[in-house]
Amino acid sequence: MINNLLPEIKHIIRLAVPLFITQLIAALMMFTDTVIASRASHIDMAAVSIATGLWYPVIFTAQGLMISVTPVVAQLFGSSKTHTENNAEMVSTVYQGGYLAVIATIFIVGLYQLVDIPVAALNLEPELNEKTLGYLGYVIIGVLPTILFFALRGFCEGVGLTKPALVVSAIAVIANVPLNYIFVFGYFGMPELGGAGCGLATAIVQWLSFISLLIYFSVSKKLKPYQLFSHAQKPRWQSINNLIRIGTPIAFSVFFETTLFACMSLFIAPLGAIAVAGHQVAYSYSAVVFMAPLSLAMAATIRVGYLKGAQDWVQLRRCIKACFSLAVVFGTLVMLTTYTMKDHIIALYTDEPSVVALAASILVITAIYQLPDAFQVMSASIFKGLKVTKPLFYITFIAYWPIGFALGYVLGRTDYIVPAMGAQGFWAGVVVGLTCASLMFIVTLRKTMQRFPRH
Repeated sequence: MINNLLPEIKHIIRLAVPLFITQLIAALMMFTDTVIASRASHIDMAAVSIATGLWYPVIFTAQGLMISVTPVVAQLFGSSKTHTENNAEMVSTVYQGGYLAVIATIFIVGLYQLVDIPVAALNLEPELNEKTLGYLGYVIIGVLPTILFFALRGFCEGVGLTKPALVVSAIAVIANVPLNYIFVFGYFGMPELGGAGCGLATAIVQWLSFISLLIYFSVSKKLKPYQLFSHAQKPRWQSINNLIRIGTPIAFSVFFETTLFACMSLFIAPLGAIAVAGHQVAYSYSAVVFMAPLSLAMAATIRVGYLKGAQDWVQLRRCIKACFSLAVVFGTLVMLTTYTMKDHIIALYTDEPSVVALAASILVITAIYQLPDAFQVMSASIFKGLKVTKPLFYITFIAYWPIGFALGYVLGRTDYIVPAMGAQGFWAGVVVGLTCASLMFIVTLRKTMQRFPRH
């Protein structure tokens, strides 16, 4: 059986490797922002941390909305061998994605006008409040190119080209470091903005990334047959509504996940600095290792979309089996690595004995959730490839909030079930939530696949 799956496994891994490196580069950009801001002062570093905590859920939710471009293009690409007119429809999809990006930008900019309300609710000291708002005021300049970039990237990935985003991301991270130094410390006659300068640097980098991808579209031989810029497309509201219909559940699922971990941090904060530090070690590590199953899952969306478009139902089922085989392998590998290497992992972050002890106990819990997490993210991405995204909305909401967060709060902050477990209780709730999500996704996927032909 494994021999039948090997071609699909190789195909998915080939798509996933550039995606994985792209994700690592994105994480490196976030890391460099924090490090450079910390060299200015602890207040600047705190401002960047708070501002990004408010900014990332918004921009990641927008990215979730724009993911809809990928499966639409992938399915059209899969059927393009028998329906040559699909090339024009693929080009139209990226244009409609661009119009959707403009709509999303208008909404986010409008939402930004109220940003002082959540910042004021944090009761920050005046300088920290000013620099936090400064970061947000600059980074909003880059919201349009950021979302347009997602639309163009969705087209590239839909036709199986995952390297362009990698190349552009590499250019971005190279530019990010000097731009941060220039605006944080005021080099070359620029104003010394402190942590707020990281927001301006990020906005410039987003414009640079968008323009770089546009240049790639204009010079790439692989994209030349599509003649993307030959015929401008007017808004087609039916197509835009289709992207919204597919993308909205994805956007909400991303929002549910990002706000889950944000709220965990807020509810753990009153437990003290040690609890926060132990939680942060586990969260930071989990965010890094999650990139491997996430990249495989993103590749699965592309491949599943292509095979559904080609109506190759036998190969599609084989691909799904290959996807779950990869989820098992990588989930198990990360689980074992986390458990056996937890002491070395923690040593990268801290040597404070009390934090080390707490972080070690949390990492044991996070090791448990690696396998169900790999299953749930893979299942969700298969649904995206099939363009069946409604399950993402209700499954992630139920699993993350009424189950995961609610149970985590009861275990972490109350004595209702067991004596309050603190930070470990919140992470135990996440384990249960992700396990429920993976089970619900698998059951729903089995029912969904019954609707498709078997041959």
